[in-house]
Amino acid sequence: MSFQLLLVYLTLTIAIGYLVNKFLLPKKIRLGKKSSPGCGQDDCGCH
Repeated sequence: MSFQLLLVYLTLTIAIGYLVNKFLLPKKIRLGKKSSPGCGQDDCGCH
């Protein structure tokens, strides 16, 4: 396997992972989504 082919597969895997994380996963289990502590216990919809 050549180095270029490895980079193509790696880039494709990262892109598909990003799209799955962004559009297919529910908001509660998304990676990289940090909740703001400024709203308190409930979601006030301010952001």
